Amino acid sequence: MKIILGLGNPTISYRKTRHNIGAMVVERIAYKERLKFKKQKKMKAEIANFQDNDLILAKPLVFMNESYLTVEGLLSYYKIPLDNLLVVYDDMDIPFGRIKFSCKGSSAGHKGIGSIIDFLGRKDIIRLRVGISHPEGDNVVEYVLSEFSEEEKKELSSILELSAQACLDWANFGLSYAMQRYNRRN
Repeated sequence: MKIILGLGNPTISYRKTRHNIGAMVVERIAYKERLKFKKQKKMKAEIANFQDNDLILAKPLVFMNESYLTVEGLLSYYKIPLDNLLVVYDDMDIPFGRIKFSCKGSSAGHKGIGSIIDFLGRKDIIRLRVGISHPEGDNVVEYVLSEFSEEEKKELSSILELSAQACLDWANFGLSYAMQRYNRRN
C-alpha cells in the first residue's frame, strides 16, 4: 500500500491558492479516477482509496503548519513504512510549471513539510515539489496564500495533469523511475 498526501489548507478560502497545489494534485487524481474523498477524523484527513486499496489519496483536515498530524494519523492507521508515503506540496524555489521528486533535504521554509520533518525527526521523506516560482517582492506569505495569476491559470490544468501522472508513476513504478522521468523535464 502507498499513500499520496497532497498538502494544503482545509478551508474553502484557501482552496485555489498556490499553497494548496499539493491538495489540487490529489484532487486531480481523484477526479480522473472518479473517486470521492471521505473525512476520516482519526487520521485528520480526507481519504480516497483506489487500485484495490493499494493506493490511498489524502488531503489534510488541518492547516499547513500542522500537516504532521495528518502524517501521524496516516502512518499509525495504515502501518506503512515511510518509503510508501509521497508528500506533494508547493515550492517557490522551483519555476512555475516544473516539478521535482526528491527524497531528502530541508523544508526550505515550507511550514507543511517542516512540521512533518520535525515530527518524524528525519529529512528522508519522499516528496514531489510542484513549482510556483518565487514572488518578486518580499511578501512570501501573501504570495503563497493568493490565487494564481490569470496567465498561470491558463497553464494550471496541464501542470496538475503532469503532477497527477507523476504521482501515479511513483506509485506504480517507484521513485527511481519517477525521478528519471520527471526531474529532467525542461
